Amino acid sequence: MTTQLTLDPAAMLAEAGLPADPQAPHQQGLYRLAEALRDEARLHPRGAAAVHAGLVTALRLRAAVHRLHAEVPEVGKVPLRRPIFVTGLLRTGTTLVQNLLTEHPALRAPALWELMLPVSDPGASEHDLADRAQGYVDEYYTVAPLLRSMHFLDARRPDECHRLTGNAFASMVYGMRYRVPSYDRWLDETGMLAAYRDHRRQVQAILWRRPGRDVVLKCPFHLWHLPDLVRVYPDARIVVLHRDPAVAVVSTCLLCETVRGARSDAVDRHEIGRQWSSAVTTGLRRFARDRTALPPTAQLIEAEYTALVRDPIATMRGICDQLGVGLDGPAETAMRRYLAAHPQYSTGAYRYRAEDYGLDPARLARDLTPLRRS
Repeated sequence: MTTQLTLDPAAMLAEAGLPADPQAPHQQGLYRLAEALRDEARLHPRGAAAVHAGLVTALRLRAAVHRLHAEVPEVGKVPLRRPIFVTGLLRTGTTLVQNLLTEHPALRAPALWELMLPVSDPGASEHDLADRAQGYVDEYYTVAPLLRSMHFLDARRPDECHRLTGNAFASMVYGMRYRVPSYDRWLDETGMLAAYRDHRRQVQAILWRRPGRDVVLKCPFHLWHLPDLVRVYPDARIVVLHRDPAVAVVSTCLLCETVRGARSDAVDRHEIGRQWSSAVTTGLRRFARDRTALPPTAQLIEAEYTALVRDPIATMRGICDQLGVGLDGPAETAMRRYLAAHPQYSTGAYRYRAEDYGLDPARLARDLTPLRRS
């Protein structure tokens, strides 16, 4: 099967049992993405087959969420009051913050298996669903072994909610995983409003299946699209992590190289360097603009990566106080237990250099440092 045939959107829609609807935003995204994957991504045959299967799964999941809302109107009434979104540039500690917040008894972050399977067959057990999701994790770690030390994945722990906007075929994660510059430009011009509406419906489905406390969601890519996010979640509590952007760029480049190598044998490091130095510049400029235009119902909380690494509990106490949940004895004990069990957050098992990605460290610092918050 050729890459061109594998990634045909009409074939994917037919395989998912869905009619073509050129006016539907998610199908417009699918067509743009599929075209870029065919023409630009340089996927190897195994990678193309895996991507094809993933996109078909996304189509089926989105259709299942739509059916659930139609058949069970109560799902659409599940309240999402003051949801918490953790964001920031990639590689700024957002994963650690979300995992620590998950330890708080007043908060709940959907596990990776819930994000991968926001709806499920009535007879499916949580254990079986988690095992199914863990199979994906194990496969990804096999084809991208460095990822294990860069981004912690466990089917039963929280993960990024780009998996939900990805089901609408509108997410910057596709530009991270694959070389798809034309899709990246389309997404930047189109925005994320329709995708965030899909995102909300999926979060409601998740919480309807497993009701819980205040929800904590996390994705670095929210930083680029805050106006669309708060149109759908006007009372969002947004936790933003900050780190030296010159360092964040190079660490992001290594992550991008790692995940692209899972599906392609032709990964251009210098092209990745240009992509993410430009994207980070755009993200920082947008945040400087958007932070002053959030609705009064939204709350912005900011924290520093260096402080988080130096003293995670003190940083989390400040965040929790601003969230209004505090950090009492049981919550602090749970967070300390988590930190003790996951020492990779303080050690780091990989190295990266700006020069590997065609970047000049001095120029990066000169260009990006003025964009960092004062």
